Amino acid sequence: MDPEVAKKLLREGATLVFLDIPPGSEFGMDMVPHNTGDKFKGIKLIPPGLHFVFYSSVSSAGTTAPRTGFFHYFQGGEVLVKKWDRIAEDIQKEEVSQEEVEKFRSHLEGDLDRFLGVYAYHDWRRWISLTKHISEDVLKRLQPESGKIYSATPFEPLHFLSERSGHREVSAGDPAGKSDPIELKEAAGTAVRYTPFPKHKYPDNASPAEITHHSIDSTYLLDTLLAACPEEGGLLGELQFAFVCFLVGHSYSGFEQWQKIIRVLCTSADAVPRQVDLYDSLLSVLYFQLREIPSDFFVDIVSRENFLTAT
Repeated sequence: MDPEVAKKLLREGATLVFLDIPPGSEFGMDMVPHNTGDKFKGIKLIPPGLHFVFYSSVSSAGTTAPRTGFFHYFQGGEVLVKKWDRIAEDIQKEEVSQEEVEKFRSHLEGDLDRFLGVYAYHDWRRWISLTKHISEDVLKRLQPESGKIYSATPFEPLHFLSERSGHREVSAGDPAGKSDPIELKEAAGTAVRYTPFPKHKYPDNASPAEITHHSIDSTYLLDTLLAACPEEGGLLGELQFAFVCFLVGHSYSGFEQWQKIIRVLCTSADAVPRQVDLYDSLLSVLYFQLREIPSDFFVDIVSRENFLTAT
């Protein structure tokens, strides 16, 4: 790291204190994964701005659990403290008190410093190129209520909910309900709040000719999505958010949303003359995204048709 950059980060860099995560666990920030050691307690010299923290527990047999992560906008000099819950194998839900945060801050230049890893600054520009359109407003709109991105969707049993409501149905031949399959539902507050796509690509009461036109050109659908993203550059921010959730967070729903947005943007020829800035920025966004994935990734294993070529 350049000495001047190091001095600046010493003054302005943020710190993540991550306590009690078991040694050998996978832990990373942005693009760089690591396996934690016995003395690991966090990351220092973090450039202010948006970052993605991810982690996975690892069993004694070396099996890695599905990845979980969270986005956070670090302020200059901020100290963020997270604690590991060994039973849940996740970070604790309870927020650390400000008093405790200040206690850790007072130890940053003392006995805590030697337990903190240094942020991988050499990959920071690469990270910025993938996230520059994800503003704080975009992040607030999209991230789940739980604040976490899951690679494996968390589910909860539907019959537990029914029992609490007093509406569980049990068949006469199975009074205990033991033979009923367990019905599952995505856990509340865990889904990313992506912009929903309309059921149709054309407006209500469209004529047959208009339906045909809108089925070929997606400009109407693009305008609908842009109107649903109130932030400046909100759709590109969502495109980047979905891509990072897929690439780093291992979230398949991120890949699906990324695909859908790309298809709309690439089939809206009528929009190009009046959305020059949008498409100019899109080229830059795609340039950096496609550098991160192998060229054969999008090839369908059945049809051998490349998603991007077809789009």
